[in-house]
Amino acid sequence: MLLQYLTTCLTCLILAFTRSWALTLVILSAVPLLTFVQVLSQSLASPLLASERIETATAATLVDRALASIATVKAFNAASYEKSSLDHVLDRLNTASKKLNVVWGATSAAAQFVTMAMFVQGFWFGAKLVREGKIGAGDVMGVFWACLIATSNLQMCIPQFITLAKGKFAAVALLTLVEDSNSAPRNTFLPFSPSRPDSLFKNTSKPTHICKIVPPTHRCTGELSLSSVSFTYPTRPSIPVLSNVSLYLPARELTFIVGSSGSGKSTVAQLLLAMYQPSAHEGTVLLDDTDLRYLDPAWVRGNVCGVGQGMGDVVLEGKSIWENVALGVEDATEEMVEGACRAALFHEFVRDLPEGYDTILSGGGSGGVALSGGQKQRLAIARARLRNPSVLVLG
Repeated sequence: MLLQYLTTCLTCLILAFTRSWALTLVILSAVPLLTFVQVLSQSLASPLLASERIETATAATLVDRALASIATVKAFNAASYEKSSLDHVLDRLNTASKKLNVVWGATSAAAQFVTMAMFVQGFWFGAKLVREGKIGAGDVMGVFWACLIATSNLQMCIPQFITLAKGKFAAVALLTLVEDSNSAPRNTFLPFSPSRPDSLFKNTSKPTHICKIVPPTHRCTGELSLSSVSFTYPTRPSIPVLSNVSLYLPARELTFIVGSSGSGKSTVAQLLLAMYQPSAHEGTVLLDDTDLRYLDPAWVRGNVCGVGQGMGDVVLEGKSIWENVALGVEDATEEMVEGACRAALFHEFVRDLPEGYDTILSGGGSGGVALSGGQKQRLAIARARLRNPSVLVLG
């Protein structure tokens, strides 16, 4: 649309200049004012757009969190607190939106006024040229309509520029999210070693690159440990979740991590799965005495598997139970899938279905069997059992 409007505007300007360059210049003398209005509109609207986007994201997060944990909200009678928090965010969002509407309304009104004033002076100057016999009345009307169409298309570009501005700020937010400022340093390639000191990550004047490694034997024993690990979530940097935690989880054994709600059990699981890294590289997470930050992610994911609440409970809608269980395992057989389901206590449920393992699953709509939350977790456990990882983390 932007290219269409700009092309039409340019064509009309060429037509107007060929008829009467003097009258065209007089009519278009207000274009610098229109440009100034557009620049002013963008400069005033940009920070308001950014504020509106931030407040919208905050409001969405609050609503999503409250709805996802509605049982907890009811249990603690926190409905009024959640509503109050959302009201404050919506008030700020409403203020930013009103200011944005005022900016766009005022700049649009100014643009319309300048445009109308431009044509008033154009008709006056055109009538003067006709009386002097320099051009005909038809040329005046031709130049007038050409300039009218040109400026109209130029004004139609403003909404497109607004859309582009919104897209630009959305892209900035996305790129900021993608760029990990806490990633490992770059441009230093390291050979394999069982463990490395954290001093490599400190006092680094230039970015370095850590070469991801795979143990020479390609085998994973499954010994995990946390050494003086501290962690805070990026969205709550002032609230520590873990502080100087050290744990040892021996291989080939079943280890339980217990604690009260909010004590960091799920965070420990995420750290063991390499979903997070210790904050500011405080402490290390080791797999077989090797820092997880140095290990090849594909090798880690092939040997460490995780199942938890909302973690891995993915159902491929329109696919059979067999296909859902055998996800990611190319050489899976019926006996292997059934054995994994038996281990996950999922076989009895599948056996009672009319089509057994050929039953089509649904994400909640029609045309298939919908699984409950517990059944989805059993499906995820069956997947993990079929993969037979060296380490299984149940969060």
